[in-house]
Amino acid sequence: MSMSLSDFIRQLATDPNSQDPEFQRARNSAPEFVAAASESARFETSLRRAVLVPVPANWLAQLKETSPATAGAQTRRRYYAMAASVFLVIAAAGVTWRMNAMKFDSIEQYVTYHYDHDGEGVLARADGQQADNIEEILSEFNVRLAPELAGKVTLIKFCPTPAGMGAHLVVNTPSGSVTIIFMPDMLVADGEMLAFDGMQAQLVGLVRGSAAVIGTPAQDVAQLHALVQSSFIAESAKT
Repeated sequence: MSMSLSDFIRQLATDPNSQDPEFQRARNSAPEFVAAASESARFETSLRRAVLVPVPANWLAQLKETSPATAGAQTRRRYYAMAASVFLVIAAAGVTWRMNAMKFDSIEQYVTYHYDHDGEGVLARADGQQADNIEEILSEFNVRLAPELAGKVTLIKFCPTPAGMGAHLVVNTPSGSVTIIFMPDMLVADGEMLAFDGMQAQLVGLVRGSAAVIGTPAQDVAQLHALVQSSFIAESAKT
């Protein structure tokens, strides 16, 4: 059975260098497959070029020679900020291309794919942790998290959504860790329940965007609806 175009695009988005025979045969099977492969190759080339950012030849020496008590600390922070900015730009470009390539037909399809992609892995990484970058990430969306929920977050990271960047959170509850996908630029049917692959999710409408709360049926994610809905607090846009 030949690979469908949608499956081919998903493979390009997750592992463009796969040597799977079916994937390789699909590359030249029709014009639309050739076009998708060419777009992916252009993106990968742009990504490789983006990391070749020139760094001042003496930057490491300057970092070693400066101390927090000197004016050089400002220089050190500038280099760190430059490196972080480059990384964020590259990461944002990558996830945006991959999400656009997938073209999800529904919120259920997106939530299912997102959780299947890294849901279990992120839960494992969050085990025993306590997130200390909640404000740093959510401030990018002009949102803050109420202490009632923030104190339960064990991990938070940026993630792609069909409408742009969002955030992936793991929250500790009495019934175990659950996942929250924050989608700042997406509207959903508040309270709608989804089911997939032995998991359940409830969609939550927020003042800014929406969220999907994901867990096992035994965890009854619906009981978190009120807490999640009241905890994502919109703030004034940055000036």
